[in-house]
Amino acid sequence: MVSAAGGPKYLLRRLGDASVVFDSRNWQTHLLPPATTVVVDVIEELREQGELSNDTLAAALRHDLELDPDSPAIADLLHMLREIGILPT
Repeated sequence: MVSAAGGPKYLLRRLGDASVVFDSRNWQTHLLPPATTVVVDVIEELREQGELSNDTLAAALRHDLELDPDSPAIADLLHMLREIGILPT
């Protein structure tokens, strides 16, 4: 069980290339497609290193995944991850 700072506790499990996220507060389950799972892997790695912040995540997305964190699609993805508790608000 992983706890986002100040956020809900969630359980993250791989399902092939995708992931399933279970929020133990409200019993909601979310299926994350492979592309989103790659982003969540980066988030989890930064969290384990104690380096998860908006700036470090943006840098990792740019440098590791060659994604623009300011693009509408990535901004929407990060917003969704905040809503389901993977990213702190």
